[in-house]
Amino acid sequence: MARNGAYYRYQAYRHRRRNGKGMPGWLKALLALAALSALALGIIAGVGYGLYRSYADDLVPPDEALAKLPRSGARIMDRNGKFLYQFVDDQSGLRQPVPLDEISDYLIDATIAAEDSSFWDNPGVNFRGLTAAALENFSPFGGTPGFLEGRGGSSITQQLVKNVYFSPEERAKRSVQRKLKETVLALELTRKYDKEQILEWYLNLISYGNIYNGVEAASRGYFGKPAQDLTLAEAATLAGIPSCPSCYDPINQPDAALKQRTHVLKRMHDEGFISSAQFWEAVAQPLGVKPQRFPIEAPHFVFNVVQPELERLFGEEALRRDDLVVYTTLDLDKQRRAEAILEEWITTFEYSGGHNGAVVAINPKTAEIEIYAGSRDYFREDIDGQNDMAAALNSPGSAFKPFTYITAFMTLGWGPGTMILDSPIPSQYWDGANPPRNPIAHSGPITARNALGNSLNIPAIKTILYTGVENVIPQAKKMGITSLDNRQLGPSMTVGGVDVKLIDMVYGYTVFPNLGVLKGVETAVARPEGNRSLDPVAILRVESRDGEVLYPLVDGQPAPEGPQILEERVAPAQEAYLITSILSDGQAQCLTFGCGGLSIGRPMAVKTGTSEPYEFRAIGDTWAIAYTPQVVVGSWFGNADNSPMTDITSTSVSWRTVRDMMIAYHENLPVEPFARPDGLATASVCVPSGLKPTPACAKTTPPDLFAAGAVPQKEDDWWQVARIDTRTGKLASPLTPPQYVEERRFLQIPEYVSGFARDQALEWAKELEASAEDVPKEQTKPSDLPVAITSPANAATVRGVITITGRAASSKFVSYRLEYRSDTPRGDWTLITESASPVSDGTLGSWDTRLLPPTLYTIRLVVVDEERGEIIDRVQVLVLPPTAPATPTPTVEPFATATPAEQAPGGLNRGPP
Repeated sequence: MARNGAYYRYQAYRHRRRNGKGMPGWLKALLALAALSALALGIIAGVGYGLYRSYADDLVPPDEALAKLPRSGARIMDRNGKFLYQFVDDQSGLRQPVPLDEISDYLIDATIAAEDSSFWDNPGVNFRGLTAAALENFSPFGGTPGFLEGRGGSSITQQLVKNVYFSPEERAKRSVQRKLKETVLALELTRKYDKEQILEWYLNLISYGNIYNGVEAASRGYFGKPAQDLTLAEAATLAGIPSCPSCYDPINQPDAALKQRTHVLKRMHDEGFISSAQFWEAVAQPLGVKPQRFPIEAPHFVFNVVQPELERLFGEEALRRDDLVVYTTLDLDKQRRAEAILEEWITTFEYSGGHNGAVVAINPKTAEIEIYAGSRDYFREDIDGQNDMAAALNSPGSAFKPFTYITAFMTLGWGPGTMILDSPIPSQYWDGANPPRNPIAHSGPITARNALGNSLNIPAIKTILYTGVENVIPQAKKMGITSLDNRQLGPSMTVGGVDVKLIDMVYGYTVFPNLGVLKGVETAVARPEGNRSLDPVAILRVESRDGEVLYPLVDGQPAPEGPQILEERVAPAQEAYLITSILSDGQAQCLTFGCGGLSIGRPMAVKTGTSEPYEFRAIGDTWAIAYTPQVVVGSWFGNADNSPMTDITSTSVSWRTVRDMMIAYHENLPVEPFARPDGLATASVCVPSGLKPTPACAKTTPPDLFAAGAVPQKEDDWWQVARIDTRTGKLASPLTPPQYVEERRFLQIPEYVSGFARDQALEWAKELEASAEDVPKEQTKPSDLPVAITSPANAATVRGVITITGRAASSKFVSYRLEYRSDTPRGDWTLITESASPVSDGTLGSWDTRLLPPTLYTIRLVVVDEERGEIIDRVQVLVLPPTAPATPTPTVEPFATATPAEQAPGGLNRGPP
């Protein structure tokens, strides 16, 4: 129109010129400039109109645009196609929309006040907000956010356009072109549809945080009521969320949500939607959020196991927008059965102060997770139910011991028959405040089989001290434990002095029925060097909504057998079997659990665990892990906040849960024995060397299994037997009387045995009443005898007054005494004489026998030595009457070797006590 007007004005000007009416030059120039300006404006208007039409022509009805968008998030199914959960995308609210008349007027007013106060009047664009945003985004002056970095200023209609007509990538970019197109489409949308329809679309589309998209879902999710029943305070809470769903999440950010609610209420008051009285009444209301259960099965498995894996495979956006169908390894029927069993036993023993539990089951043949319950109830806030206790770090107690024993079998050549001293631990080797107590009293020598099967703590700690913590850690890491890096760990780790995950423990135990092989899929998690390279399987197949297989693929084609299962040998087959041999042996449980107390009538291996980080009788966590060739099941019981329990053991909840799950799991399965590998042998070894037994060996282990390659071929050379003169401690000479000759065993510990192993060898010497000193090299000489009765001789006959001669002179002599005693019948010792003066080959005293009944008597010489205590020599004589009768003389037998009860404190066997 501007061009046409200029043209007509120009024609009028020509007409005046022809009539002879001239025009000043300046006016001519002004008219020429006006004509050019009009022409330019016309061109700009034409271009703008063309651009407008190009954008406007892109407008398709919102219903059609929404139909072209992905209709839903990923649907998560169990292995049999049973529904577990469906992820929600940004448009999911439109899938079950509610009419505007079923939405609270409070929410409508609150949304308009908070998001677009001119909504009912504007043409689809909030020009006031847009102007303020333009000043922030395009101002050339300092102090502004920067070019295109200010606020958006979008109207409700523009927000609807942005979510319907632009991809997430386009939304994330802030450009002039996108904003112009958004504005044009908003104008056109307002021109073609009434405000009520636009508002209805918007309220059913917008995200309200968490999984709630659309006002109906948000109202039911946060407050447990339909949107039409929302109160003013509740409506203001919801209306404040869309501007930043993560910032104003009323569940996870309640303080920020309260402040935002107050802001929305103030805007409602300022816009005249509510009165001052309504404002103050609503402000005074508590947030009142009541999170509701949403339809989901195995939530910890879905959110913490499956979701991260899907995001790694397809991206976060695909999870919520690509309508994927995901078939997982979970068996929903077994999952529900396990959850019911867990609930039953927690309820039964809840008096203990324990309120939560978790269970995991993995098929060792396929590495597939079939059961995964991260808590007793995901939706119970009082127990922190959303915390995934299957993936949380907790002390496993004795459940960690198999990792220690298999390392000992591998590095030391031990077997189940290897003997350990169940005796107090020297304090210098313990890394805790107090060494743990055993469930039973110290039992002395015990086999590794009975120590592990009965879950004895002291032998397990001694095993890790023999083996080395530095060897157990890498072995446990290879077998699946992922929480051992950057930790200061000591021998207490074998009894629970380290925090681990239940899922890791169950996965690690699959190595035992798999005979040392860890199975799984290649991990996508970056872990420090030395950790496992595989993970258990959680996803079997992923399809598009059209049924196209997207995962797993081999050379771009669907893999009909499912994900490729990789195998990694992390332990020898023989040593892995030895652990199973112990944990499935009911006779190895007798001391702690009763013989066969952890069995279900089929081959099954079991290990329990109890953490005790508190005062006496207080328990932190209890565990039980059991396995057959078909499944490994683990259970944890405790509290998510680590509060202690009392009057509880690992057999109360954890074992009962595992036991009942095992029975249920195997109901329709055949009994399958554990596979026994080649390369096993039954053998005994010498204690404590572990070498091949010889006649000199003081103790040998009971026959039991060993890895064939670990059976020792070298004969034991630690034990030596020598004939000792008990009077001197030297080798017996040919002149040593038989009663003073004793065969003794000496434990000759090699120099290379050091530290804890040497200390234990010395303790074994004491336990076996042997000497750890070197075998004497010299024989007894007469001058070596500090105590001796030389007259009367042993087995002599005497009468009357007898002079007793001999030697009573030791290096630290204190005194000596002479005593006698009737032997038939045996009487008490009677003093003959005593003296504080030593005697060297002289008279010791006189003994008057004239009044004694004729019979056998023992004379005893006792020398008291400051260092050696009492040193004893004795002879036996036959006392005759003063006048010898014509009767047969009784036979006097030489003395037998003294018994231990006759040993003198000085260590030499000198005579009867």
